[in-house]
This record gives sequence, C-alpha cells and structure tokens, in this order.
Amino acid sequence: MCIILSTNVFTYKSKNGKTITISEAQEHDAKRMLDSASKALINAPYMLTSVEDVKNLNVDVIQKTLKDYLENPNYVQFIAEVEGKFVGKIDFKNGNNDKISHQGAFAMIILPEYRNYGIGSALLETLITWAKNNSKIEKICLEVMEDNIGAIQLYKKQGFFEEGRKAKGVKLEDGYQDLILMALFV
Repeated sequence: MCIILSTNVFTYKSKNGKTITISEAQEHDAKRMLDSASKALINAPYMLTSVEDVKNLNVDVIQKTLKDYLENPNYVQFIAEVEGKFVGKIDFKNGNNDKISHQGAFAMIILPEYRNYGIGSALLETLITWAKNNSKIEKICLEVMEDNIGAIQLYKKQGFFEEGRKAKGVKLEDGYQDLILMALFV
C-alpha cells in the first residue's frame, strides 16, 4: 500500500514492517548515491553495471546527472530510504528523438541487505505512477538477464510483458546471458 505524502514523496510498508520512503533524487543526494553505488553491486550478478564501472564516478558527475534529470520533465530518479538510510534507486530516461520520445527505459539498484523486502516493488510502483502522470510517456522498457527469475517475476507482477530478446546480450566470465526485453504501456 502506498501513501502519498506530497507530490514527490511516497511511503510504503516493507515486508518486515519498516517504512520505505521514496522521493525524487536531488543534487544533495549525490554523495549518498555514490557511497552506495559499489555496495549495491556486491552479490549482484544480474546487474549490468559492475564495481569497475562506478570507479570513475565522483560526486560532481552524479550531481550534474541529477541536475540534468531534474531539468528534463521526461527523466526521473527516485531514491528509496529506510529509517533515513539510502537503500536503493530507480532512474528513467525517455528517448531523445521525437519518434521515440514516448518511451524510455529504467535501471534499478537495491543495497544487498535490503533486497527481497519490497523495496524494488515500491520503486517500480512509484515509477509507474510517475509515468502515468507524465503526458509524454506511454511505454516503460527494461532489459533483464534471463536467469534473473526474481526480477522477471516482479516485472510480470507489475504488468510488464516480454517483447523480445537479445541473444547473448551479456558476456560473463563463465558464459553468456540473453537479455529479455520487457515493456509496460502506461
């Protein structure tokens, strides 16, 4: 169940009874986001980003990205907090060209110790609500590794459907994973 506290603050109850607060990310959240980025990638074999990828990030880069998101009405980043602690985020960008600007894709991360408590569901519900209230956005897209069964179940529960695959879309040390393309029309 979601309770809207203001236009950009939502609260949910986690599976362990704690309150999840979700709000639109602001520039002052950059340091917390950076500090959590590497931690979120621990024991995260299905993430498309690696710890190596975030080593080149710094607070200034994240602040600039957040500023860009805040200035574009068709981009959004939401952060999830539990008891004031940053525990995850979701970000969405629509297509840059006019013919594809009605759709966009998202990425989500959750800190390992907060996985499987409903935080991903809360972030996803918040994003879907935002998209439904954005007159430009008609379709939310994502890519997920074929073996990430938990995520696929979450997306299907929220109404996403499979619309295609990228064969061997991800190269891992021990082989390949297809990327499943999923979408939801809002």
